[in-house]
Amino acid sequence: MELRVVGWRYENVRGGIRDVTVSLDGEPRWTLVQMPNGTGKTTTMTLLRAVLTGADLTPDEVVGLRADDDTEHGLFELRLSIDDKPYRVELELDFVARRATYWTTRAALLAGGREEGWNLPPLLRKLLTPEFTRLFVFDGEFAKEIRAEGRDRTTRAIRTLYRLDQLDQLKSDISKLVALEQAKAASITTAREQKGVTRLQNALSEAERTLSTLRSRLKTLQSEKKTRDARQAEIKGRISERTAQDEKFAARRAKLDAELSSVSSRIAELSATSLAAMRSPTKISPDLLVSLRGLGTRLTTLQLPKTISQEFFHELAHAEFCVCETKIGPKEHDAILAGADKYLAEDQITIINRMKRSVRESVATGDEFAEASKELQTKLRERRSLDQQLEQLQREQVEAGDEELKSLLIEQKQIEVDLERISREAGHLSTTDRQTQLLSRLDWKTNVALCRAEVESCQRKYAAATKTVEFTRSADKITALVDLVAESALDKLRESVRLATNEKLARLVKGEPLRVARIGSALELESSGVSAKGGVSEGQSLSVAYAFITSLLSAAPHKLPFIVDSPAVSLDTRVRREVGEVIPELFDQMIMFVISSEKDGFADAFYPRQDVRYVTIWKDDGDVSQMREGLDEFKRFHAAEPGTVQ
Repeated sequence: MELRVVGWRYENVRGGIRDVTVSLDGEPRWTLVQMPNGTGKTTTMTLLRAVLTGADLTPDEVVGLRADDDTEHGLFELRLSIDDKPYRVELELDFVARRATYWTTRAALLAGGREEGWNLPPLLRKLLTPEFTRLFVFDGEFAKEIRAEGRDRTTRAIRTLYRLDQLDQLKSDISKLVALEQAKAASITTAREQKGVTRLQNALSEAERTLSTLRSRLKTLQSEKKTRDARQAEIKGRISERTAQDEKFAARRAKLDAELSSVSSRIAELSATSLAAMRSPTKISPDLLVSLRGLGTRLTTLQLPKTISQEFFHELAHAEFCVCETKIGPKEHDAILAGADKYLAEDQITIINRMKRSVRESVATGDEFAEASKELQTKLRERRSLDQQLEQLQREQVEAGDEELKSLLIEQKQIEVDLERISREAGHLSTTDRQTQLLSRLDWKTNVALCRAEVESCQRKYAAATKTVEFTRSADKITALVDLVAESALDKLRESVRLATNEKLARLVKGEPLRVARIGSALELESSGVSAKGGVSEGQSLSVAYAFITSLLSAAPHKLPFIVDSPAVSLDTRVRREVGEVIPELFDQMIMFVISSEKDGFADAFYPRQDVRYVTIWKDDGDVSQMREGLDEFKRFHAAEPGTVQ
């Protein structure tokens, strides 16, 4: 499907835009719209997103679009071309009643004309969600958000654009078919049987509701944890700043921070070393190492394990003749199988041989775990001591009269309490460890894994009662296959988009080799020698967003316009020129709202191009909106202050 913006019209909206019509009819692929600050550029982006998504505006949002207190009505009209068919969506604004109404006009032999409501084609209605629309009606703020962990915008964007969500719909349809088949089977049971079926159905419904509630609660807790983690990091930074501002405490704080950083780094290293040692029996203790080496030597001397395995005898028992050409009857068959138990299975032989080789080749002394654990305990004590010194420093600063620090410390303590509560509750909900479940007295009403098992148990019982076991089993296999296909497709699409993104980044960010390491719940970046780089500049962040979004949209099955607010305001001149050369070529239509400071390196990079439309919107000395087209007007306004165009 191809979507193009053909034009838009304002009447009496915020920014002094009284009556302006912008027409994008014709061939030009690229449109530069110059709107100085204060003339409604941000309002235009807000209205474009609203009309493209059919968003319900709140009364306060409606009033916020009002041109002035005397204006009673306003309008924003967006003209579109959808697969070469004309559509017009109008957003009527009643500022007195604080209400917004959509109207859609389309040309069609059946059901054409003007009708109330937001009525774009069904495929677009599914695609144009508020979150997805921000990918192609784009601003600098979204460039930061798309790299924010936990929001999962990148994965959802790929799933939506490449229609992987249709696989979710397929799974839903399969579930409905199973439910329908079970309902049919249940309807023909006897009254006595029906009572049991109803009871099982009610049990299944309750288990499914409980599972949904538990999952929702776990998701809420995870969101709360991320929010508090972010706030905790912010408070920690502000506490450091407060201490650094006071010369009396700054030097001590810097020394403690350096020591804490060093100790924490060493603790992380020792923890990893200890864990690795625990997983290697030869490193746990000298006595165990001696025993293992003795066992390995004994096994080698006795030439154990034997190379012949149980599987050989199982195959032989089912043969017609033995290797000695004796015919194998029932008596011989049973004798061979009984004797097979004296031999190891092939996987057991493999494990023992691997153990022998591991012990033989090991260079361990047996003291590794003890040494690492001893140093780890020492470093943990050091960290506790440093934490106590840091707390003492903060107490001294509070006693010296720093009320802001006192407030921050109180909030920090409360967040720590909240995080402990969240961690405990989330742990109970998510644990799959059976011992933890038993010790915490968890059941299917308080634990996701146990509830999922309860749902599966109820499903099996209900399927058996309605005699739809095979049908349900087949549906489960198909659903599992759909999940596998969806996961595989998503992984391949992520990698394809990642590689395309990095190709563009190589051109946009030449000074530092910045790359996307992974597309997960966010864009994870890496730079030379640094994994999962986080500290990028605003300009680099915008370049990453451009590279990702253009890679995502340009190869997608849908052709969409790319509409961007202030496309180069935070970029340096060289990167501006690269953006101006690389990005536009990837889209059949690109609309860029610019301000005068974006002239150098970006807007002027378009001047030699032939396929460009230039639009300038401003307010004259009488505060009346004006609009002119053409490169000459665009350049002249660029070089002048607002209100001086002749």
